[in-house]
Amino acid sequence: MTMTSRPGADEYAPSLAGYVARVAAGEDILDALTAQHDEVRAWLNGISESRGGYRYAPDKWSIKQVVGHLSDTERVFAYRPSG
Repeated sequence: MTMTSRPGADEYAPSLAGYVARVAAGEDILDALTAQHDEVRAWLNGISESRGGYRYAPDKWSIKQVVGHLSDTERVFAYRPSG
């Protein structure tokens, strides 16, 4: 198995440096992403359908809306060029 190494600072936009830094040096990013996927999926599976509409205040996003926005953001990051 090939480990995917940390990208060089010239390989991503400066605004993404905080995200890159969250992966420990030497950690395989694909392993980290797989683990995050599993953790988030397990967490979401613990939320009932009726609880998905919960908002902590009337003008705030519901749990379902937050998940939708996270999904949209991941899609944008998948095709947006860095820089």
